Amino acid sequence: MTGSPPDTGRESPVPAGTVRIVAVLWWVIAVLVAGFTLVRLTGAERGTPLVQLLAYTPYAAVAALVAGAAAALGGARVPAAVCLAGGAALAAVVAPRLVPGRRAGAGGAGVRLRVMTANLLYDRGDVQALLEQAKVDDVDVLALQELSRGALEELDRAGVGGLLPFRSAHPTSRGFGSAVFSRHPIASDPGHEPVRRLSSGARQAVATVLVPGAGPVLVESAHPCAPHPGRTGGWARDLATQPPAGSGAAPRVLLGDFNATLDHGPLRRLLRTGYRDAAAGRGRGLLPTWPLRGAARLLRLLPVTIDHVLVDQRIGVCAVATRITPGSDHRAVVAELTIPT
Repeated sequence: MTGSPPDTGRESPVPAGTVRIVAVLWWVIAVLVAGFTLVRLTGAERGTPLVQLLAYTPYAAVAALVAGAAAALGGARVPAAVCLAGGAALAAVVAPRLVPGRRAGAGGAGVRLRVMTANLLYDRGDVQALLEQAKVDDVDVLALQELSRGALEELDRAGVGGLLPFRSAHPTSRGFGSAVFSRHPIASDPGHEPVRRLSSGARQAVATVLVPGAGPVLVESAHPCAPHPGRTGGWARDLATQPPAGSGAAPRVLLGDFNATLDHGPLRRLLRTGYRDAAAGRGRGLLPTWPLRGAARLLRLLPVTIDHVLVDQRIGVCAVATRITPGSDHRAVVAELTIPT
């Protein structure tokens, strides 16, 4: 009778084919991490899917570091080093958004101005709830995007005129409308049209708000088109059309749904004209603003920050927070600013 072979206590070796497959997989991951990092650092994203993927840079940084650690444990030294280096580089560009900056201006001299921006998702946003939140936050200036004529009528019925009596409103169909409502008077400027028309068809409401004790502040409700597949060129042009911060007599606030994160090259180029992102300046630059609803489950699990309040260098930022707007797929952003006198 033939007995069973003796148990030597050793496990069967991993098949050579499996080892090769794992090694190739680690190299593929390393190449993807290196490519993603290079595109992010150079601002060279063009077309689909690079533009869309760059919005997820904070998640990519974590994934790259985890992949690097796993590759190191698996003995894939070179792929591990590539992944860890890429993850560290991505983390280095993301981490400053979590640290309050010295130049945020909290507590500085000047007049306080509370602003809010909200995307209404056409007429699906609950404008009554939005106005109630604006009352709670004591908002002075409200910027709206995707403003339809029906939504504007609802706002009037809900009493926006009593809360914020001055306006520059330009409702349209297809989500191209916007508005700026203000507690303070809005100056009429015959030399400038109170709306900016983008190549995508969007209309951005413009207002010169006369802030008591501080003078005029240029406020604009920004809404570049979304970078849908086949429309990334128009998205880049819309962002390039945004007004630079400049150095005019009146400080500028540009707020709204930019359809871009701080990891997108076109938005970073806009910041370099003299803007600061209010949330990042207060260490809250990763507060997610989209999507809340109406998107695939995976997207809702990985929300991104595409709604922003940008201020020029003269304006201080005291606080930034997000608020839920029932019915909309975006969170509203509220910022308390300090306007120089």
